[in-house]
Amino acid sequence: MAYRKIKFDSSRKVYVILDLNAFRISDLRKLDYLLSGQICAIQIWDNQKVYEDKFDLLEQIIAIAHVHEIPVLINNQVSMLPKLDFDGVHFDEIPIHWDDIKDLLQGKIVGMTCTNDEHILTWAAQQHIDYLSFCSLFPSANNSKCELVNREFLIRAQKQLQIPFFLAGGITPENIPELNNLNYQGIALVSGLMQQEQPKEIVEKYYNQINQNHENNHHT
Repeated sequence: MAYRKIKFDSSRKVYVILDLNAFRISDLRKLDYLLSGQICAIQIWDNQKVYEDKFDLLEQIIAIAHVHEIPVLINNQVSMLPKLDFDGVHFDEIPIHWDDIKDLLQGKIVGMTCTNDEHILTWAAQQHIDYLSFCSLFPSANNSKCELVNREFLIRAQKQLQIPFFLAGGITPENIPELNNLNYQGIALVSGLMQQEQPKEIVEKYYNQINQNHENNHHT
């Protein structure tokens, strides 16, 4: 099967992380409306003890995303790849059994979270990982105990790597201007997005802000 890839272009995009604990069947219509040109990928957050009772919901999420030609990734759970039509996996850390699973990932998208770990940068380059996600950029309710990304490390990383990267963690329209010196491909959103009445308007606000700042920074 020809799996969908993340489309990187001149505009920065939004990468949506879905929380299955909060996502309901009734949110599917809202998700369909949300998946416009501003969204580049969907990740299913790994916060379930078992997934079998979520298969019907996941199948519908994947089907809606694929109508819009948007790839869907599962977070960490490589064992889910043969069961559902996922386009790839996003890892929170380097898999211990990487050599045993990398054949299963042929043709799939592989992403990796990085904070301040030089080893992850080296490994990602060696393994030709498709993208990195640097998290967390700012404190937030979802990552209050997480280490924050060192900006000097991030600037150094973007100079030495050719891998596209996203930014995540505590990003708001108000603090986006603080990211102007970074050549990122987009931002990741998770914090209660699908519980909002108008998630599309929220995404558009982020999308317009990051691209407006990108254009202003480019012309100065």
